[in-house]
Amino acid sequence: MAYIICEPCVDVKDTACVDVCPVDCIHTSEGENQLYIDPGVCIDCAACEPACPVTAIFMESEVPSEWESYIEVNSKFFVTFVKPESDDDTDETGQSKKKKEQGIPEEFVQLPDAVRSSLRSPYGLIVMLGQPLLGAFSAGFKSRLEEMAGNPRIFSAAISTGINSLINLILYPLVLFFIGMQQGTVGLFTPSGNLMIFLGIVIGIIEGMIRFKSELTSTGDVEDARYGASIYGWFASLVATPLLIGLRSTLVKDDVGLRKTMPGAVETEGAIYSDDIKERYRRYGMVNNVSELADYYRIEIEFPRWVPDSSAKNTYDLPDRMPHYDYEVSISSPYAPEDTSPNLESVVTVQTQLPRDPKKPMEFADPRFEKVVGRTSSFPDGFRNIFPIPCQPEDFYAKYQNRMLEIIVPKTGTYDDLSIESPVHYAKLKG
Repeated sequence: MAYIICEPCVDVKDTACVDVCPVDCIHTSEGENQLYIDPGVCIDCAACEPACPVTAIFMESEVPSEWESYIEVNSKFFVTFVKPESDDDTDETGQSKKKKEQGIPEEFVQLPDAVRSSLRSPYGLIVMLGQPLLGAFSAGFKSRLEEMAGNPRIFSAAISTGINSLINLILYPLVLFFIGMQQGTVGLFTPSGNLMIFLGIVIGIIEGMIRFKSELTSTGDVEDARYGASIYGWFASLVATPLLIGLRSTLVKDDVGLRKTMPGAVETEGAIYSDDIKERYRRYGMVNNVSELADYYRIEIEFPRWVPDSSAKNTYDLPDRMPHYDYEVSISSPYAPEDTSPNLESVVTVQTQLPRDPKKPMEFADPRFEKVVGRTSSFPDGFRNIFPIPCQPEDFYAKYQNRMLEIIVPKTGTYDDLSIESPVHYAKLKG
């Protein structure tokens, strides 16, 4: 939802908002008496709003009623507007400069350094070989060790837990069998011995299901997976976790690479910057894909995952992961079987919003976001994606899993007519 410049800007055209805009979306042209915000480029960062000296900028949904006509005025300006080439696009030799990707607000990218962790030699080799045992420890222990290793080939919480679970399927039956032998109640190839082996296998399977419960549930998020401890590893983790934290400086080598950025923009060369760009797109639901198949369209939208490392995160003690956004999918152009025009077009709209408190709809479910949402560019309240599709569906299906929203829209008829395996969630037709 873009910002709109209203009447107070007329015949003023103060460019303070242009100076602070991180994506260069505010323009005007010769003969115009005000500035305009390009809704296709605006990222709702709100940087321009406080910069305006005449209070002319409002979010589209908050434009005063007497100035609502400026919403259409702003939109119509960009129907014919062509952004002029700047003299800054060429260097001293007259050659084109290397372009930068979409800008990112300075507070998001201006971090003093980027730290990459790795285990010192020979600890990395020891950890890699010890994964079958280390997988028995708690999720917190494995999460810290995975971050310290800095490389899934050295240590992975998921892989180590899986290997340990397989070992336990052998270990638990053997332990129960030998306990029974020591008590003299179990013998080899006896019914009681077979029972001990069976119980051990059952315990191992149940434990494995509990440890991978987020993977086994249909709505589980792989990034929220815990990969818990085994029965014997839980007790050992009480001692091992504090010990791992205390020995971090001995075990880990932190490589620090200084970031070199320009205010309001970020280079896309190298892993540091490409990661920021991708996460920035996700923050506004821009990592999406529309694919056309024989009988239907598939729309994919990736929701925000991580809370960016900004000063706001530290100030307000924000969590590492963004909460799961609430979303609503709707489709326009009701089904009209009497209309056989080949140019019929439907519009799929996805509106998202950070979750609210069920008891207090005006407040966020996580109150820590109250101070930053809508005020800091890295924390939008939500986003809207609109997909025009040349077809006439009767309904659609939507599935949300692992921060990905998949929408399937049949070209004609209903989803059931497609004979596609049913997804997890069914979204009723709205609008």
